[in-house]
Amino acid sequence: MKNLIVIGGITATATGLIIAVQSMCSNRAGELIGPINTGFWTNILGGGLAGLFILGIGLIKGFDSVKITPASFNLTLLAGALGIFIIMGVAYSISIAGLSAGLAAIILGQMAFGALADARGWGGLDPIPLDSRRIIGLVTMAVAVFLLFPKD
Repeated sequence: MKNLIVIGGITATATGLIIAVQSMCSNRAGELIGPINTGFWTNILGGGLAGLFILGIGLIKGFDSVKITPASFNLTLLAGALGIFIIMGVAYSISIAGLSAGLAAIILGQMAFGALADARGWGGLDPIPLDSRRIIGLVTMAVAVFLLFPKD
């Protein structure tokens, strides 16, 4: 179980690096076409690319390997819709706060929601209590975000 947790942590860190690069690209695109257009175009182009991947995998492995179930459709639709607003928010906020402070603030928001979701068991695992140790971790992260914001 510990090895699985370490692998999960390494994967999450690598994903964080990819999110940072995506955020930087969204910020730069937002400077050129605005954050709203960036949110729409990122998802349109990414969706087209995902469609090509689904088609390719379906042709190679069979379309049963890429099917979407009725139970997962609404969750996937909601996640995709939220993704549009995420890109818009990233493109806007990072242009004001800077990449490191903006990403740290985004991560703080994710951590705060994650702690709530863990405490309620919304993520599909047994609830993880929101104890003082976890609250101190969130407060420490909030202080780190504050310290990363530009001095202006």
